[in-house]
Amino acid sequence: MVPDGSSPPRLQFVEDLDLRRRLVQCASPILDRLHDDLSGMSLSVALTDEHAQVMLRRDNDPVLAAKLDSVYFAPGFNYSEELIGTNGVGTALETGMAVYVDGREHFHEAIHDFTCAGAPIHNPILGRVEGLIDISGLAREANPLMRQLALGAARDVESALRSTGSAKQQLVLGEFLAACRRRQVAVYSLSCGVFMSNTIGSRLLDPIDEAFLREEAHSLLGPSRITQLALHLPSGGTITVKRNIIEDGAEVAGVILEVERPPHPRSSTTHHRSLPALPGSTGSSPQWTRCSRELISLASTDANTILRGEGGSGRLTLARGAHLYKNPQAPIAVVDCNPTESVEERLRNALDSAATTVVLRDIDLLDARLDQAVSDVVSADQRSYPARWIVATSSTDGDRLLHSALARNFTTTIDVPALRHHPGDVPAIIRMCLGQLAPHRDADIPDDVLRVLKKYHWPGNITELVDTLKHALRAKPAGVITAVDLPPALSSAPRRTMTAMESAERDAIVVALRECGGNRVAAAKSLGIARSSLYRKIDTFGIHL
Repeated sequence: MVPDGSSPPRLQFVEDLDLRRRLVQCASPILDRLHDDLSGMSLSVALTDEHAQVMLRRDNDPVLAAKLDSVYFAPGFNYSEELIGTNGVGTALETGMAVYVDGREHFHEAIHDFTCAGAPIHNPILGRVEGLIDISGLAREANPLMRQLALGAARDVESALRSTGSAKQQLVLGEFLAACRRRQVAVYSLSCGVFMSNTIGSRLLDPIDEAFLREEAHSLLGPSRITQLALHLPSGGTITVKRNIIEDGAEVAGVILEVERPPHPRSSTTHHRSLPALPGSTGSSPQWTRCSRELISLASTDANTILRGEGGSGRLTLARGAHLYKNPQAPIAVVDCNPTESVEERLRNALDSAATTVVLRDIDLLDARLDQAVSDVVSADQRSYPARWIVATSSTDGDRLLHSALARNFTTTIDVPALRHHPGDVPAIIRMCLGQLAPHRDADIPDDVLRVLKKYHWPGNITELVDTLKHALRAKPAGVITAVDLPPALSSAPRRTMTAMESAERDAIVVALRECGGNRVAAAKSLGIARSSLYRKIDTFGIHL
């Protein structure tokens, strides 16, 4: 809930902060140095984690410190945008870019007296956000240079993170060499974002399959009892992977993967994972394969591309996957064009970052008054940095871009198919999503439930399918998922778009029919309506069980 009013915000508080984590250890001396450099100035410097939890704060002015305490900007409190609206911490973490929020630009009235500059700290290898440096002061003494100071400190922390990561890499390297001596198989390792293989491994997989294994290695860094699994590769082959997590004290240093091609199909007890054509996506239908191959080809030439399709069809997922395939260790930036507030500034920040791919999301929703200005920014960047790949997503409404100056910066358009146009990919998408949503659970979907899922028309596309799986997992925390665990909408095929009231009525009927085992007489009685009314509504809503 985003608070309002002028009273101090009510924020989440965590008493037991993990001050031993590497981020804090690397940032602490840099905060101390910055605190000393700013001595005599009424400014405070703070470190937050990736979730906007304040970890450390250094103060030069006791008056300012007391004022910050009064609005709970102190260690242990959370300043996420979700809880407090626009602010220097939460907004910077939400966008992944440095921000400068002055006085009344803050959403919450209680912090209108402050000006804050926040700069995210990115993992120097993986590109993900690790935390944030914030510089805060009173609005009447604000200076835009605060943003540059925060940016400089964040870059210094990133350098410290890079240097401390080498110890973990040395530990994993030792285990990697031991695995290579132990067995004559392909060996791969992942540590601090660095992925490497021995000579056998470099010859075993083609580039697409290796990019897929690299993406899977990231997911295998998490806690799991699985030590051996089978992976189905985009090329159609199968590999057996033996997983060995390398730990450095209480932290994971990396993972070693010993890989072989099985001489025969594995038994049904082998743990299978999904089969993406691009990292993070999956599908083998002609429509999806064509789309993926076109995007891979365009990514290799940095040809600016518009991905056009319905909402939830996987446009952003494809863009991220193509970026990972092309350069998995480089960061990617996503700029939402809707809402259009500050879109030009957010785009400039993305282009000023180390991102080698920038995605403009929903360019068809960009305010026409900003079209030329945003186009000029993209054009200037392409002249100075032609190797940067610019991708845009758009709806299927082509009329919106007919007179767009921004659209002229793109070389080609790829149509991303709606899920109803490649229903054969539904089982593979389900396997991939279940592996992400419930990695420690045997959540296979029975054939009768798969038939229901494949027959549904999916107006919300892949996003709706993911929401459906989440609903089913919540409905059945353990055990085999059945058709009863699916949302009521999947038991309906209406011939027209329904109103919200009709949808609620449809859901109540489906639930009653399920509870009554399909007995319409009993369902009508439980709903308190005549059987003739129930039969008419079943036909109108296209209900089938």
